[in-house]
Amino acid sequence: MVLVTAIVVPLFAILGLTAVVGVFAHYSSGYGPIEDVLVDRPAGITRIYDRTGDIELGVLNNPDARLSEPVPLDDIAPGMIAATIATEDNAFWDHRGVNLRGLTRAVQENLGEGGIGSGTGGSSITQQLIKNVYICPSFAGPDDPCVAERTVDRKLREMAYAIRLENDHTKEEILNWYLNQISYGGRYLGVQAASSGYFRKSASDLTLGESAMLAGIPAAPALYHPRSNDNCVTDEHGACVLDELGRVTVSGAAKARQEDVLRRMTERGYISPAEARAAADENVKVYRSSATEEQRAPAFIDNQVEPRLVRLCEAGELPMLAGADDCATSVAAGGWSVVTTLDWEKTLEAEAMVDEFIRAGLERNCDCENAAVVTIEPESGELTVYVPNRDPESRDPRIAGHIDQLVEVNQPGSALKPAIYLAWFHYLDKTPASTLWDTSPLPLDPVEDGVQPGVEIVNPRPGGGGEGLITARSALAGSQNVPAFRAAAEVGTEQVIEMTKRLGITTLHQGFDPTFLDHDGMIYGPTIATGGANIRAVDLAYMNATIANMGVMVGLPHHGTYISNPGQLGNLLEGDREDVRQAEQIMVDFQRGHLRLPGTRPLDPLAVLEVHDSRGNVIYEAPEPERVEVVDPGSAWLLHSVLEDCQARWIIWSCGSSNEDTTLDVFVGGQELPMGVKTGTQQGPAAIEDILASWVTGYSRDAALVVWVGNANKELIRDGPSVGYASSHTSLGIFKNWMASYTESLQDEGRFVGLRDFDDLQPTNVAFDRFQSPTTERGRSGGCWQTIETWKRIDVQYEYDCQGGMVRLPEYKRDEAIALARRLGIRAEGVAVSSPPTSQAQQPPASSGGGAGGGGQPSAPPPTPAPLPPTPTPVPPTPEPAPPEPTAVPADPTPEPPPEDPPPADDAGGAAD
Repeated sequence: MVLVTAIVVPLFAILGLTAVVGVFAHYSSGYGPIEDVLVDRPAGITRIYDRTGDIELGVLNNPDARLSEPVPLDDIAPGMIAATIATEDNAFWDHRGVNLRGLTRAVQENLGEGGIGSGTGGSSITQQLIKNVYICPSFAGPDDPCVAERTVDRKLREMAYAIRLENDHTKEEILNWYLNQISYGGRYLGVQAASSGYFRKSASDLTLGESAMLAGIPAAPALYHPRSNDNCVTDEHGACVLDELGRVTVSGAAKARQEDVLRRMTERGYISPAEARAAADENVKVYRSSATEEQRAPAFIDNQVEPRLVRLCEAGELPMLAGADDCATSVAAGGWSVVTTLDWEKTLEAEAMVDEFIRAGLERNCDCENAAVVTIEPESGELTVYVPNRDPESRDPRIAGHIDQLVEVNQPGSALKPAIYLAWFHYLDKTPASTLWDTSPLPLDPVEDGVQPGVEIVNPRPGGGGEGLITARSALAGSQNVPAFRAAAEVGTEQVIEMTKRLGITTLHQGFDPTFLDHDGMIYGPTIATGGANIRAVDLAYMNATIANMGVMVGLPHHGTYISNPGQLGNLLEGDREDVRQAEQIMVDFQRGHLRLPGTRPLDPLAVLEVHDSRGNVIYEAPEPERVEVVDPGSAWLLHSVLEDCQARWIIWSCGSSNEDTTLDVFVGGQELPMGVKTGTQQGPAAIEDILASWVTGYSRDAALVVWVGNANKELIRDGPSVGYASSHTSLGIFKNWMASYTESLQDEGRFVGLRDFDDLQPTNVAFDRFQSPTTERGRSGGCWQTIETWKRIDVQYEYDCQGGMVRLPEYKRDEAIALARRLGIRAEGVAVSSPPTSQAQQPPASSGGGAGGGGQPSAPPPTPAPLPPTPTPVPPTPEPAPPEPTAVPADPTPEPPPEDPPPADDAGGAAD
């Protein structure tokens, strides 16, 4: 610019008046009303709103986007106005658009001893406004926010436009537009955006020291950027020193520039020397965070909305802006308004509830500082509540507000067991009355099972014992580890993983580590049933929504790209710099959902409802969600029949009566809410007693809900009888009360009257009937002709648990089952027992449905005794108060008292870090 200035001034002196008029007419011919130009300029900020379209949640994180918050001149501090004029154009109030005195000074400086480039520019405030609005309105970057070709032609057009603008508008209007259009470094256009971003205050409240600092930035935004590491007070290690509010004290070139502005203000009579000294002595502090306005839901925006918008663009459902390099750049700079599925009022209620229960848990010594909650509505597939941690603003490492715990990879403990049993029901044609050998404790073999020496599976019940032959109904509802382990072993780990993928889990695959640290070491075995799985909470919620729909997934196509060979994606800890860089990029793309594992779900929950362009036109509207049956509804119904039945939980819990007790039941308006529920415990890597997190997951007809309680830095939390199951009660309290509150809010909105059950979702291929079950749970005989009532599919040819009047032995850990059969007197194949059990009479099996005779009938059945009535598992009476460490069922029914078995380190990567 200084070279151009040196040429333009002599040119005007040489040209005659006629020539000047002709030049002016030529160069001002493209001038138009500035109001029209400002309206037409794209905002460059894509703003995100809640489902009402009225509450702004924040903006997309785009480092190149402009953040502009125009304000009237009266709302700008007088010191800021004076500092700007004194620094940029001291003759502003006197000239008519072109500061001839400034141009002359610029010529002298640039043609003097220092040579071209050594002096200042001569552009007036009006000319600078013209350059920003007319000449180069596109935003190029934080270091050079307005890149214009530095030619005589451009300079003459700038000057002609400035004169026209001064003829059309008052000085106050021009100054107001200037202060709202100039770049103050980073993404900040305008003094209000800069004041909000750097100081989190209005431009009207700027101090003189802050005003002088801001006024000095436009001359060289990169050099004088107040957040630069070169412009802050540092510690002995060279790091910027943060105060308790996360601010840095301005130093370096930015501080020197501020003092230069104060000097100019003094020389030109705007302030006194005393005022200048006081302002210079002020420790100007700016927030280190790049947030320029309140980001109400940054995690939801960054991890759910923005990736979805990018994939919609890549699929052609959203337009890509002209000139954008890719869809990520396009959606961030589109200036769009995005209406999402998030219910902000309900999210605030959930946040408050999380904080309340965490505080209560800390008083009970849970050592659990953090929690996360997510809610998906099963029928619509909409993600409505998203609480990624206890406090997004917290810098406490145990909370770490910047970490989204809903997409962090964690291990859910027993909360994944529903998927294990659904695979067992579905692939092996089992029912809730089918049995498993509960040989607890179950030692694992280091060679055969690929685990560390001494690892064994133990049931999470007082004493760690088992029920002998236990039904799947009691094993799942009571969260017993050994039966779940055996179920996974029987159906096969590959089938289990396939089922989790069908249901919505996106992170499980043999030889794939979602943290990208060790793909080769991520080999899953049957311990996937007892905690050794790497999942995300938001996926677990989607899985519960699919179960609530009886195996029907509701959502929209995710538009992601499937990975052909997940095991060869590269690790973050291996290879050269380029290998690591590529692995990092792939990991980010996977985390954001752009890359998908083979066989994973076809749909995603809805996060975006509408997108409007900068003129308010609707450019995207979410279609009706798709419904994809991912598993047979009959199999899903069998699973649901267990998860919703409080009587099935008799091993650990009893049935509840309110939301204040510690059972798993939820009450709305005094009535029990029909729903399914499951708890989980993530164990630490060192010892069976170590607990990293507690989970409660579940669903009703109207909400699929996941609650996680733990610490962001993986510090252990406290649970178990010594602290009254403090963390388990915390997660359970959040779950029960939030599920009730959410349901009540839907009732208040008129969505439904009363409480909705699942009766209308009962598939046509299921029936409640008698079924042969040789279970020995709760003192039953275990005989092969024993029957109990259960749900079963009527389109399946069931093979019973007996053969020739003998109970079949499992293939896995057969010797353990033989020992158990001998101890309990179970008539099992190839096992000699002293005498058959006589605690219950035996009876022949009832019809099993589907014409199944099963393989359990001997060739010559014994005489049939008098039939007995059906014997469903009875409910124990509510236990009386007992000592703190009971030897039977805990007196205060509790959610799944851990510890569960720790996942073998070589089997599932150990507990998730």
